[in-house]
Amino acid sequence: MAATQLTADLHPLLTEYVIKKLQKNRLTTVYSFVKVEVEQLIKITNLPAESIVLVKNQLIDRFGGHCRNAQAHAAQPTVRLGTGISAIDALIQGGLIPGHIYEFCGESGSGKTLLCMTIAASVALERYSVYYIDTKCDFSGRKMQQILDRNGQRKLSEQELGHTMARIKVERIFSPELLVQVVEELATGKHLEEGTNLKLLIIDSLPSLWYLYQDSTSSAEPLGLLTKLICSLRKLAAQHAVAIGLVNLAVRVVEEMAGNTAEVKRKLCPNGSYPALGRYWESAPGTRLLLERYENQPESIVRAVQVWKSNYLRSGDRTFVRMTGSGVR
Repeated sequence: MAATQLTADLHPLLTEYVIKKLQKNRLTTVYSFVKVEVEQLIKITNLPAESIVLVKNQLIDRFGGHCRNAQAHAAQPTVRLGTGISAIDALIQGGLIPGHIYEFCGESGSGKTLLCMTIAASVALERYSVYYIDTKCDFSGRKMQQILDRNGQRKLSEQELGHTMARIKVERIFSPELLVQVVEELATGKHLEEGTNLKLLIIDSLPSLWYLYQDSTSSAEPLGLLTKLICSLRKLAAQHAVAIGLVNLAVRVVEEMAGNTAEVKRKLCPNGSYPALGRYWESAPGTRLLLERYENQPESIVRAVQVWKSNYLRSGDRTFVRMTGSGVR
């Protein structure tokens, strides 16, 4: 308010003549106008008291902000989004928090895509919209139908099944530039124009796009795109209360890397891996979950899910899930 200039387009009663009168009395900003007593403004502008009070009240409502009771705001419960996996819901204290950015990290074949599809199905069943960005053509409509059916355990009519799958919008994107553009559009509220109740955005996955730059001679372009992406993701999450799930690779440290001082300084997981996309990306998500094969058995369907880092969960906590034909259980 203090820096907002007082101009004729702010209110119909603030004509050019009135503005010049105010400027002669060094009243050039909205703040300087509203803090002056009504009697003094009557003498300066020759406007009636009722008009001045009306203008002041409307300017205060527009530029003054609103006081909120912090205690009452804190008492409002945050409706979390269930993942459809009881063990993970317990691990993350009840489900995904709208407005929070999660990352599902793991080696290739650890079940990250199946986890994302299971979560997307659970959110869609709650009649929320899901935006699923697929960068590797791993999303399968047939698999999603199996997850929703849970191999016949859940009885959905054909109409209910169709409506639920329609709430999951899948878009295949194969370039970092297009991904950034789509997320920026969502952050500016494009989904609101379509009338969708968007609550979850999933990007599966990020490394497949940014690895296109691995032979680039300059790191400026990929780093700049990552910066734009995380800024747009945070804006989308915070301003529109959308939970965001990102898929990333967990990269193992090999002997050649162990001698690299830059790699030694990176924060490694207890299993000796680190998230792809470089050191800059490590702090991007609010919570990073690591998926691992249980006891390093390739044929095992059991996966350990561990809190790698989080700003509200205790790092190191973990649980176990099963990879099945009808999703993660």
